Amino acid sequence: MGFARGDCYRVTADNRTRDYTFVKKLAGGSLIFLDESTGRPERIEEAQFAKWIKENAAAQQLSSNWVDRIDIHALMDATLPDTPLETKKRIERAQEKVAEGLMYRYYARTFDEKGDVSKSTDGLNEFIEKTYGKACRADHFRKPSASGLSRALRRSVPHERDLADLISKQGAHSKRVWKDPWVKPKLNEAVEHFYQEGNPKPPELQEAVFLFLGQAVEEDRARRARGEEGLEYPKRTAVENYIRDQETRERLARRDPIKALQRYGARASGATAEFPLQLVQVDQTQVDEWIPIYDEDGNVEDRKRPYLVSIVDVYSRILLAAILTFEKPSTLTVQLAIKQMLRPKIFLIERFGVRKGATDGYGQPKKMLFDNGVENIGVSMRALLGDAGIDMDAAPKATPQAKAIVESGFNTYNKGIWHKAPGGIPYKPHVLAARRLKPEEKADWALRFAEGVMWHWIVNVHHLSRNRTLEAVPVRMWSKISDPMVGRSVSKRLDLVDIICGTRLRLRIDRNGVFYENHVFHHPDVTEDFLIATVPKEGRSGRGKVKVEAIIYKWDCSHIVIVDHVRKRFVRLPNSKPRFAEGLSYAEADLIKASDRRLDKHFVDEEELILAKYEYYKLIDNARAMDRAERAIRQAKRAAKKEARQEELVIWNLVEGDHIEIGSIEPTVQGTASYDVQQEMPAMVRKAPQILHKDQPRGAQKARETRELNKQVKQLRNLAAPPAVPPPSIPGPQRSSRWMLPIIESPDSFLDALADDLD
Repeated sequence: MGFARGDCYRVTADNRTRDYTFVKKLAGGSLIFLDESTGRPERIEEAQFAKWIKENAAAQQLSSNWVDRIDIHALMDATLPDTPLETKKRIERAQEKVAEGLMYRYYARTFDEKGDVSKSTDGLNEFIEKTYGKACRADHFRKPSASGLSRALRRSVPHERDLADLISKQGAHSKRVWKDPWVKPKLNEAVEHFYQEGNPKPPELQEAVFLFLGQAVEEDRARRARGEEGLEYPKRTAVENYIRDQETRERLARRDPIKALQRYGARASGATAEFPLQLVQVDQTQVDEWIPIYDEDGNVEDRKRPYLVSIVDVYSRILLAAILTFEKPSTLTVQLAIKQMLRPKIFLIERFGVRKGATDGYGQPKKMLFDNGVENIGVSMRALLGDAGIDMDAAPKATPQAKAIVESGFNTYNKGIWHKAPGGIPYKPHVLAARRLKPEEKADWALRFAEGVMWHWIVNVHHLSRNRTLEAVPVRMWSKISDPMVGRSVSKRLDLVDIICGTRLRLRIDRNGVFYENHVFHHPDVTEDFLIATVPKEGRSGRGKVKVEAIIYKWDCSHIVIVDHVRKRFVRLPNSKPRFAEGLSYAEADLIKASDRRLDKHFVDEEELILAKYEYYKLIDNARAMDRAERAIRQAKRAAKKEARQEELVIWNLVEGDHIEIGSIEPTVQGTASYDVQQEMPAMVRKAPQILHKDQPRGAQKARETRELNKQVKQLRNLAAPPAVPPPSIPGPQRSSRWMLPIIESPDSFLDALADDLD
């Protein structure tokens, strides 16, 4: 049987229930799982696990959360350097599935808008042919089949069409049909219970689901008590999907008239909203103010006009986000504004207090209207954020009236703040030239100071002043957010928003954490827990480091997020230094480090440090020189002693009556000779230059015996040899005996002697 890494199974065996995540398969057939309760790997035989699956003791888990149901590789970038080939293929496959799901969602939503399209094969084929041209203009070039579109319509909820329900899932089972006559009427009762009017608030979905499940459990137990066959009824997720599928305009109108009007009814023209956070508008512009840029000494290096990213609530005109930055309009600036909108503004509450709700502008809107610019979030990312609960739309090109509220807000901010500030631009360029005005020369507000002034005006003036178009005070209109019928929708997946808005990189992690931009991101328990499950599969290189996909936030150096492929989750690693855990950007952290270095230089003069190091190195050199001199003196003394020993003469002073005995001895290393003679004596009396023989070599006894034997043999041969006959004297001049030839007087005697010698 096949297992994919990261598959999660719930095993009920041995009177306990555990969740296991598959890690890898060993060569011998054993399986390695990660025990979710202990966090440690556990080895299970494949045959045993197959038996558990067959007996329904091991069931594969599927989360109902959309981010868990979407492959995390769909959010990654396959073009990053050093991306493994296997990971790149996973990313491409996951993104292809997302693109296919987006295509099916486009056709499904168009099908819902038509309302009168037949679901037969011919009707769907005709609908696809008519919609294909419009879909191509929306960048959906693939044409679906009638059967595929039919399956997409059945899998997703009408007029919602969540992307997670439309992404292809291998191994998914088809919907079951419950034939027991008891099930269908009870399901209809749960549907009517959910889609009721309610007082003061309609019931939640889980209330209707458990109402059905409780009755089903009671019926099943009653049947078994009577000895009958048990009841087969749908489980929790199936009941939820069935109730969502039964939504109609009339049912939704009873439960939530406003939502029914949004989903099924015609909307009024223009930007209107009926409650806070129903619709917000997003835009960015360059403000009418010059801001100086100071260097480290307080001198002005340059002057620029910053950009303002603004998010305004259409219903109350409350400013939900305002980002003042030198960055040009980009995806980063929009992401910063979205993050500020979704979170409570603690920095305003700490500075101004509650202020009648003027500092309470935050929450998750129903819909966001963006400018149609290249700097805004891409289509795929907007689709994923939409499934997270933030529905995004782009205004048509060349239609500023589509986002007139946020555009009008920019004009209000310019008149209320920037035109009155030093360095403000109160007139058009030609008027400034005619009046010979140069506002950039008078600019002296730093960026952070200008941002503080801006929020002071927004909280104390703009939010508390009556809006002529709205004909009400923005804070009073915003107070409707506390109405239980309206409520504030707060994103429960802020971490998901952060992940989607981050920058993907491939970094290295080891037991000391992740190193990036001179920062170390590490937590002992989190890092160890991640490595236990990840190291066995990932390839290692360079002293045990493992490559991982990381998500970096340029505006926040307090943490990074790494991808856990085994558990299919995102792991948050904090900055190891608490001083950078306050949400500073990487640029601000670098400035702090540079400032620390400058303070160190001012505290300790550079010339003073140079002189201190110079004195230290001189001290070290003097110590080394003294050591070298002492070593040379010691070597000279040893050489002198050695030379004196070599030239030492032994002079014997003899007097009358001295007894001299001449002999030779062989001293040993141990000095255990049988005679009582000092070991040094032979060295004093010897005259030969050879090195002393301090001990007998190996085999010396045998060699000595052999020499004695050879001497005896030689003596015997000399005794056996005939006496030599002296040659007769030859008269004449004396010649050398070396060149004299032997004279044979008797051949017979010579031959006899030669024969005896040969014998």
